[in-house]
Amino acid sequence: MVKIALLPSDAISRGAYISNKELPNNYMGDFTLMGFVVDRYREALGLLSSAGYHLDQQEWGTDIFIDTLCCLPEIKAIMAANNISCEFSDIADTLYQA
Repeated sequence: MVKIALLPSDAISRGAYISNKELPNNYMGDFTLMGFVVDRYREALGLLSSAGYHLDQQEWGTDIFIDTLCCLPEIKAIMAANNISCEFSDIADTLYQA
């Protein structure tokens, strides 16, 4: 089972979410953490829960548990069908990687 992040679209939430994650020892190299960034976070949570996704809500974001990466387009389609802006992107962009 794979975990994919679901986060609100503000940089503060992304930074706080990542600060609570265990990072590899050499993350300063080329580290990426992919996730969905949405403009209507609470509504997105309700939609995914109603669609049967297992969610682990945390203070600054949520982990979506999926069986296969084939679910990624389905999640994006659920958001699009409900007019929620949704971007699948690198959420580790708040880390300093010099």
